[in-house]
Amino acid sequence: MRNELELERDSLKGLAKLTKKGELQSRIDRKNEEIDLLKVGLSGIVKRYGFQTVHDFYKVFSVSKTANAEYRNKVDKWEEQYGEKVQKKEESISKRLRNYQRENADRQTKQISKSRNRGAR
Repeated sequence: MRNELELERDSLKGLAKLTKKGELQSRIDRKNEEIDLLKVGLSGIVKRYGFQTVHDFYKVFSVSKTANAEYRNKVDKWEEQYGEKVQKKEESISKRLRNYQRENADRQTKQISKSRNRGAR
């Protein structure tokens, strides 16, 4: 907002430059005061949390943000290797193995019953 006011002030020409320049400059000055108050408030907030300056806070924040991103990547990789998805795949393999064993047992019982029926004739 302040930048827009400065651009408007700088683009004034002719008579408007004389009349509106003072009004725009006072609005710019008020915005600067607001910004300064916000900076002081922000400085107070970070000091309450144990930081000397806002810059110190941003350094720690940046490091923690990087560490969090690395942690998330490691969690994602772990989930791919050992998570629920992998367990579901293992379950499906064990289910397939059990089904195969049942089918094999059923085939064997059918073959035994067929061979007994042939011998009875």
